[in-house]
Amino acid sequence: MDFKKLQYFLTIAEEGQITKAAQRLHMAQPPLSHQLKVFEDELGVKLIERGSRKIQLTELGRALQERGGQILELIDKTEKELKELNEGLQGTLSIGTVAAWGATLLPDRISSLHEQYPGLNFQLWEGDGHRIRELLDTGVIDIGIVRLPFDSKKYESIRLPEEPIIAAISNVWGYDLSKPYTSLLELMNIPLILHRRNENVIEYYEQRGLQPRILCRHEDVRSMLVWADAGLGAAIVTRSAASLVQNNNLQYKEVIDPPLKVTAAIIWKRGRSLTVAARHFLESFAVDELGKNKL
Repeated sequence: MDFKKLQYFLTIAEEGQITKAAQRLHMAQPPLSHQLKVFEDELGVKLIERGSRKIQLTELGRALQERGGQILELIDKTEKELKELNEGLQGTLSIGTVAAWGATLLPDRISSLHEQYPGLNFQLWEGDGHRIRELLDTGVIDIGIVRLPFDSKKYESIRLPEEPIIAAISNVWGYDLSKPYTSLLELMNIPLILHRRNENVIEYYEQRGLQPRILCRHEDVRSMLVWADAGLGAAIVTRSAASLVQNNNLQYKEVIDPPLKVTAAIIWKRGRSLTVAARHFLESFAVDELGKNKL
């Protein structure tokens, strides 16, 4: 595959028009159209539907757009790693994380690492656990932060401390301000906004023959908190997620009956050589923490 032609295709796909893509690439439109046609011929597939001002990607074109971006990212990452090895600790550290842990775990550690190594840059990817593991598998990121469980045969890891589950509740529900705790039974009176991985909450109610009002099953913790802030219901999230939305209208109550906990881990691909930057990031965790939590 010609990577320069791949870059041409990705620019066309992103801009939606060959004319705009040509302007962005600082080249004339006819040569760009020709390069796209040659690329399609080399691959033996049709990537775009022609005949309208705004191009439409075929199914294969959409697949290549997703994978092609990862391919170019990996090439760029490899080039930077080679330069890093030649010149010392520079380049880019790529980390994938679920939102709550990214907002609370990373800032202090990245700040400290950047202070020690000013030439080091960072790239952060967010998504659910499946997305983070996929980015690890394809080599787009160096390190991932995900919830347990995961395949320990595929990934090495450092377990993070357990986090309690909390309920984020708007003041419009008139909840008792003096109580720092709550229970799932008490929350029966409020619509619930659950993360898709809150299966333990669903199981708790099902085992007791209860049917709470599940307003929404969500994947984005920030959006869950925004919904809760709007008074739509109680968002069931991890304690660290409370820092994602700063608003005095929300109360945060730890769920102690039953005592719900969530555990996350820093993971990286087994058998894959870590970049110097990634190794330094892992070393930023206390030595005793590494000893205790290595899975």
